[in-house]
Amino acid sequence: MNRIWNFKSKAFIAMAAFLVTAALAAPAAQADLSFAEFGTALSEPDGSFSRQAGAHPDLTVRVRVPKQPLAQGPVEDARDIVVDLPPGLTGNPTVASECSFSDLVGGEAGTRCTADSQIGMVFVETETYNTVVKLFNLAHGPDTPALLGFNYEGVTPLITAGVNSDDYTISSGSIIPEAIGILGFKVTVWGIPADSSHELERGGPSTLPRRPFITSPTSCPAAPSIFTARGDSWEHPGNFAEVSVSSDLEGTPFVFDGCEALPFTPSVSVEPTSGRAAGPTGLEVDVKVPQNESPDGVSTAHVQKTVIALPKGVTVSASSANGLGACSLAEIRLGSNAAPTCPNSSKIGTVSIKTPLLKEELHGNMILARQFENPFNSLLAVYIAVKGPGFYLKLPGKVEADPNTGQVTTIFANTPQLPFEELKANLNGGPGAPLQAPEACGTFTSHVEMTSWASHAPVSMDTPMTFDEGCATGGFEPALHAGTTDPIAGRSSPFTLQVTRQDGEQNISGIQATLPEGMLAKLAGVGVCSDAQAASGACPASSQVGTTTVGAGSGPLPIYVPEAGRAPTAVYLAGPYKGAPYSLVVKVPAQAGPFDLGTVTVRNALRIDPETTQVTSTSDPLPQILQGIPITYRDIRVEVNRPDFTLNPTSCDPMKVSSTLVSNQGRTATPSVGFQVSSCERLGFKPRLALRLFGGTKRSDHPRLRAVLRARGGEANIDRVSVALPHSEFLEQAHIRTICTRVQFAADQCPAGAVYGYAKAYTPLLDKPLQGPVYLRSSNNPLPDLVAALHGQIDVELAGRIDSVNGGIRTSFNLVPDAPVTKFVLNMKGGGKGLLVNSRNLCHSTNRATVLMDGQNGKTADQNPPVANSCKRAAKNGRRGARR
Repeated sequence: MNRIWNFKSKAFIAMAAFLVTAALAAPAAQADLSFAEFGTALSEPDGSFSRQAGAHPDLTVRVRVPKQPLAQGPVEDARDIVVDLPPGLTGNPTVASECSFSDLVGGEAGTRCTADSQIGMVFVETETYNTVVKLFNLAHGPDTPALLGFNYEGVTPLITAGVNSDDYTISSGSIIPEAIGILGFKVTVWGIPADSSHELERGGPSTLPRRPFITSPTSCPAAPSIFTARGDSWEHPGNFAEVSVSSDLEGTPFVFDGCEALPFTPSVSVEPTSGRAAGPTGLEVDVKVPQNESPDGVSTAHVQKTVIALPKGVTVSASSANGLGACSLAEIRLGSNAAPTCPNSSKIGTVSIKTPLLKEELHGNMILARQFENPFNSLLAVYIAVKGPGFYLKLPGKVEADPNTGQVTTIFANTPQLPFEELKANLNGGPGAPLQAPEACGTFTSHVEMTSWASHAPVSMDTPMTFDEGCATGGFEPALHAGTTDPIAGRSSPFTLQVTRQDGEQNISGIQATLPEGMLAKLAGVGVCSDAQAASGACPASSQVGTTTVGAGSGPLPIYVPEAGRAPTAVYLAGPYKGAPYSLVVKVPAQAGPFDLGTVTVRNALRIDPETTQVTSTSDPLPQILQGIPITYRDIRVEVNRPDFTLNPTSCDPMKVSSTLVSNQGRTATPSVGFQVSSCERLGFKPRLALRLFGGTKRSDHPRLRAVLRARGGEANIDRVSVALPHSEFLEQAHIRTICTRVQFAADQCPAGAVYGYAKAYTPLLDKPLQGPVYLRSSNNPLPDLVAALHGQIDVELAGRIDSVNGGIRTSFNLVPDAPVTKFVLNMKGGGKGLLVNSRNLCHSTNRATVLMDGQNGKTADQNPPVANSCKRAAKNGRRGARR
């Protein structure tokens, strides 16, 4: 920051030194210009070298060029002359009046320039005589930092100040008129132009106050400072010679001391643009460095490093990425004095600077740097870009966001050795402000450390900021929205779930959602993402079942990922996870505005209730911070939209989508939303059940039973089934030997003796049928339950209550999942493991069962199917035996 200020002052000093070098010339046949003499001095009034850092000595530059051995004049006539001043050596042209160019050329030796515009003397050496002329501070245009000049025999060399764009030291350049025959000169720029000691050279007293023009560097390195002169000639333009000196005309090295005596009392205030807790906010930063301009003292040390650590809780706002751009290295053009070409969308604030070296205040922008394409190769960085007269100040600053807390620290290091009185940086406010306020109201403290070039010890200070609006924060009442886009019973339709959170509430860290009974997915034919693929989010396209959108950030305009125009983010079906048979992999590329924070992969376990097949999705903890940027979730949407994947229930009963949402501070919320499909009456319901006994048909025989249920696709699913066997079959209680307890069943540890049959279910939702043993399981009823434990892509428990009705045995399945089953086969053992015993000879009559079936849509399909047996076969075998 400081370099800008010094820029002009250095320019002036450099100009004076430049004048001194204006007589340099290069040998005609060589690419370098030889100097007969080049030297500089910083002197006290008594002529001794001024060692004190920050003092105000006179600056003297002396140059002589080779003389032709047999002719008058220099070997070559100097053309372009440039003098570079060492870092920290500055001059303040505002302390002197300005002389117009017309007044400089209008009189002899510039006598029309006022005494108050004189800043020094020039001793000019020629072959015939030597002349002393006055050096003046000239009026300059808006694109020139400073202009010096003198009048020698009607010739007026002008010295234009410039800035070295790499280190912001001052360079002075001039085109010397051709063939004026100067062999050498000595330029002295007064440290305090209005001082009474210069009345003789000035020709009288000055009407201006005593203020310092020259200020020595405010750093005290061990190595001496260096002055450099460069020049070419009219005879060989472009062939520049260069010479440097690190000691004065008496040979004393330019080593400064006394830095401990330099004052340095900066102050900083950091204020938010909004006092609303948890909302977006900009910042108003005001850095003041009081300058000591006393001509009899030493100047204030220049700022070398500034570190501002914002309070914990003030973080980067994700919402700021809306419409935000970033500036590349090619666009900022560091190391160049050219204007930046950064996009307007990368300008995140304004900057103004006051310096004692310029009359006008400088203005510019705070610009966001492109991530990992900045001088720090960091995620976050900024540039201060300020336009001055004829130069651009471009200062890079590193922004660090704590990866665990998000605390923001900004560092500007190695700032130019130039003075400034005040720097104001205003970061934009409003919905797109770059920062987010703490979640709670209160007074928070920024910690600032500023280090000068004069000392390694930083000056530490704390500055408070207060947030006292919107203080009713910290609650957790997120909202749930969910449903299918086409809520028609039994029809395939995309399903959408949305969770929203208001500003100021605790952040969402986990989502569990339970779907209505009967809302299922067709897993048949869908690819499955492997564990290895799920870990990296590199799931195959064949496993994609939906998309997701996430809105994050504070204020009324959260940023949405993916942004408009970008490919949708994917949701994939994956295999078993955390004890669940399936899972969803939500892959979200964290790309917003100019930032790419990588890819966030969150896995969700899909648990299926074995009794109802109701699906519950439980997410892993949602990431709360990415690379130091907090992710404050405002809107999370998941759309399961794979064609023909999600299936509506066939029941039109009112249901709901329920959820359990967890905050980052451990609070829970359980919002739910009603769900109901329509048009159930249009669904048919005509399932058929066939029963058959195999084995002995005589009384006391123990046949095995086979039951086959068939249903047509597109009809309502079964809700309840009751099968009462004819009185020809009794329950053989003597065969009820081993019963699986509920504890054993839950642990999948039923003894083998508890298996009394096997079942298989076919469904279009799965690639393969479900199948498994049929157990007798302990019950609260007098008789054990008959339970089919079906396994496969999912696990299903189909439990039937065994009781007696009208003297016969009945099994009732009162909780049948609302799932399409086209065929269900039940095979019960006979013989010694048979649960049925014939009460009479089965061949004496036709025995019919009573079957009551209710559909999920309320329709019924009651029937009295005959219980087929082996009687006809037995009779046929008997007749064959008689014929024999």
